[in-house]
Amino acid sequence: MRCIISIVLFLSTTAVILAQQSPIHIEISSSIDTSNSEISQVIRLLESYLNSKPDSLYLNPYWVESEQHQYKPYDLVANTWWSVSQYAWLSHCKINILSVSKFADTFVIRTMFYNSPPKDSGKVSVIIIFQTGARLENGSYKLCNVLPINTRFWKKEQVGSIKYIFPPDHQFNRVLAERMNRFIDSLAAAWQTPVAPVEYYFADDLDRVAKALGFDYYAAEGNIRGPGGYTDVANRIIYAGGSDEWYPHEFVHIYINPLFPNAHHYFLEGYATLVGGSSGHDLSWHLRRNYEYLHVHPEVNVLTFKGVDLHVYAQYFIGGLLCKMAEEQGGIPMIRKLMTYGKEDEDLYRAIQDIFGIDKEHVNDFLRKKLAEYATK
Repeated sequence: MRCIISIVLFLSTTAVILAQQSPIHIEISSSIDTSNSEISQVIRLLESYLNSKPDSLYLNPYWVESEQHQYKPYDLVANTWWSVSQYAWLSHCKINILSVSKFADTFVIRTMFYNSPPKDSGKVSVIIIFQTGARLENGSYKLCNVLPINTRFWKKEQVGSIKYIFPPDHQFNRVLAERMNRFIDSLAAAWQTPVAPVEYYFADDLDRVAKALGFDYYAAEGNIRGPGGYTDVANRIIYAGGSDEWYPHEFVHIYINPLFPNAHHYFLEGYATLVGGSSGHDLSWHLRRNYEYLHVHPEVNVLTFKGVDLHVYAQYFIGGLLCKMAEEQGGIPMIRKLMTYGKEDEDLYRAIQDIFGIDKEHVNDFLRKKLAEYATK
């Protein structure tokens, strides 16, 4: 499940993704001991990195080379939970180094991106606070991910293709883990795609996983929510909170998204909800819950409805409904066809017209009728 959707949409605006026009300069908290040569060195390293187009994929001289070969994109905290790299903010905000701390042979830098509203307002708008590591490589400091540092005391269990990584206070449930592994095997077999190794980080709440990844603060932190997570499809990493060893929704994304890179998100999220549920509930539960609201709100457009639950938008339950009807009509081959129409909204309407014979003007009435039908079964 994609969290913080409203922030993602804001980050995606044209204004944010403009290229850097001038050098990036950072502020340094007065409490940081810059007389320490190592601390001063890692601060300069981060500033150089921020000026090196860090959201571009190339062999960056300021980041440890081993991680650049292991991950693409390699800067994990910058490319998780956003539709674009968080460095898209660089030319539109101020940057402050809050602290530089040393853990064994590694430094951890805490950086804040923020904006100052009109002069003398006395307010500061914090966008994000995140951590970046720095460790020696061939005699000089290079930046690195903090995820291995922050999870160095977490437990690890390998079950089939899944590497489970979880806090030490969690009692590992091997029965659920083996069930998860069987689900993956059956999914891969159904779609005739090979089983792939996956790292699965999970904890009792999403904020705990986010902090392990390196988010000291992010928008929507602390909200009470059900199970949720994010899938880094490119690196085959899943981050989840409020879940356990059984969390099929995100694993569906690992296998299905790479097959259909141009699929509409309604069908990608919809199919993941159809076979893997969402936020701890199956598709039928979400259909019933949202139908109860929509039944007494006839003025709402079903296809653009934000949903009763904060993090379960229409793409999950309406997308799931469309996938369910397509599967009933023609099995996996029909799901494959749904995935081929394209990413744009017009592609979504074109798919509905082609598969179900419903033109754009009648989609809302069609979906309301089908929602009532499936929610009351």
